[in-house]
Amino acid sequence: MLEIVYVSVIVSVLWFLYIYQKDVFGPEPLGKILKAVGWGAIPAVLLSFLLESFLFFWAGLLSAPLVEEACKGIYVYRMRKDPQLEGPMDGLVYGAAVAIGFEIVENLLYSFSVEFGLELAAVRSIAVGHILFTGLFGLMVGVAKIKGKRRMIVYGYIGAVLMHFAWNSLVSVHWASYFILVPVFILILKLLADIAWKYELDVYISPREEMEYKARRFITERDGASTVALAAELGIDPHRTALFMKSIGAKFDRGKKKWYLAAAEPEQQITAQEQD
Repeated sequence: MLEIVYVSVIVSVLWFLYIYQKDVFGPEPLGKILKAVGWGAIPAVLLSFLLESFLFFWAGLLSAPLVEEACKGIYVYRMRKDPQLEGPMDGLVYGAAVAIGFEIVENLLYSFSVEFGLELAAVRSIAVGHILFTGLFGLMVGVAKIKGKRRMIVYGYIGAVLMHFAWNSLVSVHWASYFILVPVFILILKLLADIAWKYELDVYISPREEMEYKARRFITERDGASTVALAAELGIDPHRTALFMKSIGAKFDRGKKKWYLAAAEPEQQITAQEQD
């Protein structure tokens, strides 16, 4: 049984790292991330257990999504006033951190449950449900902060509850439904991470069109350029430079340690812009 819990921990941490490595422009402090994990593992689980047993009579299958997403979301909601939470990516990171703590403890309880059995516990161990649900809520908290629209938080909560409800409803029919839901939810999680990352890129690298033109011209004139040289030209740090170059489709030659344009088309675009 404990092997299932170990797998759950490894999978959850890997998914969190996938999200966290995208937060390159203002990584969240480790201490706050650990606090978020702790909230998900202890207070959120205890609150959920107490409230679900009370609400199940009134809400049935909807009780777990309503209660659990609220209990996990409390931490991220409170973070909205913290200067460390600056936008969607930060919200996604904190939401995922809370979810990791919750998911690990919940899977531990499932693995020892006679009612649900090893089959369900095993499949749950590779799932990304809670990370997706609370991650979506956190992302919308970040959107609400930068746009000043509190209703975005409500939308995030509703979205998290609906996905959680769909998850629980299908799995209550047959545990094999996880094999359909897991890949779908993985794609949605990846999409959310990409959306948040694109926002970070647009905010921290600006004006984008001007910088792209400078980068393309710099590479064309020198027949390739190193990350350090491009960083000096663009006025940003090398790590952001590498991410920016990937975003415009440039290719990095590891042998020569230089960036090159993917095709001749960008060079033609530069010439056309200069003529204008």
